[in-house]
Amino acid sequence: MKVRLPQTSRFQQLRWKLTLTYTGVTIAALLTVEIILLSLFVIGLISLINSGYLPEQLIDAASTSYSPILRNYLAQTPPDQEGIDAWLEHVGFASSINIPLTFEATDEVFVVGRDGRLLAVKPPGLLGSAGVNQPLDFKIIPGLAKPLQAALAGEEDIKQLYSLANPGDHVILTVPVWDTNHKQVLGALVAMGRYPTLLDLFGEVLPILAVSLLIFTLVAGIAGTLYGFLAARSPVNRLHQLADATLAWSQGDFTVIVDDSSRDELGQLAQRLNDMAQQLQQLIDTRSELALVEERNRLARDLHDSAKQLAFAAAAQMNAARSLLQHDPQAAYVHIEEAERLTKELRLELSNLIGQLRPALLEDKSLTAAVREYTADYAKRNTFLTQVHVEGERSLPVEIEQTVFRIIQEALANVARHSHADKVKIVLVYSRVKLTCTIDDNGVGFDPHKKHHGYGLRSMEERVNAIGGEISIESLLEQGTSISLTIPIPVQ
Repeated sequence: MKVRLPQTSRFQQLRWKLTLTYTGVTIAALLTVEIILLSLFVIGLISLINSGYLPEQLIDAASTSYSPILRNYLAQTPPDQEGIDAWLEHVGFASSINIPLTFEATDEVFVVGRDGRLLAVKPPGLLGSAGVNQPLDFKIIPGLAKPLQAALAGEEDIKQLYSLANPGDHVILTVPVWDTNHKQVLGALVAMGRYPTLLDLFGEVLPILAVSLLIFTLVAGIAGTLYGFLAARSPVNRLHQLADATLAWSQGDFTVIVDDSSRDELGQLAQRLNDMAQQLQQLIDTRSELALVEERNRLARDLHDSAKQLAFAAAAQMNAARSLLQHDPQAAYVHIEEAERLTKELRLELSNLIGQLRPALLEDKSLTAAVREYTADYAKRNTFLTQVHVEGERSLPVEIEQTVFRIIQEALANVARHSHADKVKIVLVYSRVKLTCTIDDNGVGFDPHKKHHGYGLRSMEERVNAIGGEISIESLLEQGTSISLTIPIPVQ
């Protein structure tokens, strides 16, 4: 049995909802990891900028790359200023430093001799009024004195060879130039440049991060979607199996079971639903047995209350007639007539009871046809008129038609025994979700608030309640009785 689910858009189906959930979780997890890594990267950059690692690496690299060249010029007496000038024209301080994050290449470079004289400067005018081949005032640039004096003094600690106030300010780097034997400082190379900030360094790697983020997110989204689509197949199929079983149960077929032996929550739910279906089947079987017993008891009461009493009365009349037949034939004849009337009434009562035992009318007819046929036959046998009105007739489940037919039988029996009505009207109204049935008579009525010992009204209530319906009984003395029942129709 296949469940026909309402038409929904593809992405509203459970499988796609689960798939998109997997996709979202995968992307969210990846973004979370990337944010954590990015945060660690930023923290690393901040530590790198504030640690002095960059200036030290630059000085070390410059000492390795530039000192041997400058040594040739500074070792001459006097120093070769023209050579130094020519060299400065073709070199940038950071152009050949091989570290991942460096300064922008700077042209703010000058060379100082070991005696403190300015030998060369690039660009001209960098040091203001300071002249070439003249003693250099170390205080001409803030922060220059300490690292330059350390370089000319042959300081080996690189931390003493640069000056930096704050990231974003100009940094001053000094590189001592030693002689070949590393015994005497021949001069110093000084470079000034803007020290990079976190924003500068981050801007260098931002395009790489953006591209990697886009690629990783796209790959993770596709992988999450494929994995989610495959992973959602099993729970969705298991839920479909549950839906198939519950649909069968809703139609009264409790033989269908859910074949799911897993131990997770869905498996436990399936097992509990199977147990519930078995219990419902047992309950239905028990109710059927009880209904059969109740029906037998009702027939026994009806036979006792009506047929047996009529037979007893007819027998009494016949005995009376037998005793009077010899000495008063006329009086005996009156008793015989009364016995005949009682016998006729007994035969009619037995016919009514037999008719109630024949729901076979529903086997090959619709509910409406069965009701019309039964009421017409019953009215002929009981001398009252019946009218049946039907709106929107359609086929209903067997248990609903059976219940309505039985209640109409019971109501007509009550009319024949107690109401003394001469007109009965039955109205059946079918809608999409319910069936409404009303049975009105113009008999003597009764007080519905007074306790009644009869089985008929209670039987009607039990029958309607068993299929989830409602029944109301209204009656006034000498104004008739109205029975109305409403039964829900399962949506097919």
